[in-house]
Amino acid sequence: QAPYGQQPPYGQAPYGVPQPPAPGGGKKKTGIILGAVAVVAAIAVGAYFVIGGGGGLEDDGPHKLSTPATVLTEYKRTTKDGQTTGSEEKSEFEKSGVKNAKTAAGLYSTVDQSDYDPDDPSSAAKMASAKTLSVAGAYGEISDPEATLDLFFASFKKSFEKEATTGAGRPELVGEPEETDLDGAVMKCQSLKGQDRKTQKTKTNWFCAWADYSTIAIVSPGEVAQGITKDVAIDLTTKLRKEVRVPA
Repeated sequence: QAPYGQQPPYGQAPYGVPQPPAPGGGKKKTGIILGAVAVVAAIAVGAYFVIGGGGGLEDDGPHKLSTPATVLTEYKRTTKDGQTTGSEEKSEFEKSGVKNAKTAAGLYSTVDQSDYDPDDPSSAAKMASAKTLSVAGAYGEISDPEATLDLFFASFKKSFEKEATTGAGRPELVGEPEETDLDGAVMKCQSLKGQDRKTQKTKTNWFCAWADYSTIAIVSPGEVAQGITKDVAIDLTTKLRKEVRVPA
């Protein structure tokens, strides 16, 4: 199986994004991992409290999520235009506080997996350098972005634990979602640790999710050759938000 087929990350399809078939065939499937990307969860939900108020954010008017054919110059969309998440994911967004929710999802890669030739070493080398980026989210009316993001991460953890594979090397969420700065939105990031199916090495990938008064989205970057640091995840999410969030 091509290295691309093991991303992102660890062979798990990212949250809400149908993963393209691996080279040589395969069947599309929708990932329900609310933390792969998400992403996708507090370590212990227990008695759950949220603080309302939106954190002092300014509402810059209604926006929606788009999935351009190309983002950040080098990432090409591998899912179809107008792709949405599944009904289960949409329901999770609605439960988190997105009124009149519509969803959008996209999977991007720096290489074209259709070019993969298992008998060509140069082709394999190209795939080994692949970088991926997934985004899945919803847009509508969000009265309290802070509360919506917290509810999303809590739901995310539950779904991740339910859907994640079992056994040695299974992906696992690390720690709790960590707040980070993002102009015009609230954002939190978390790490996911798992074993690469090809190299058998443990990798850690960070992913981030933002929420504002009209959009919420989870962004999961991936690299075949290495894991994703928190700083890289923040940087890519910040830049991607400017390209996929557009006026409604």
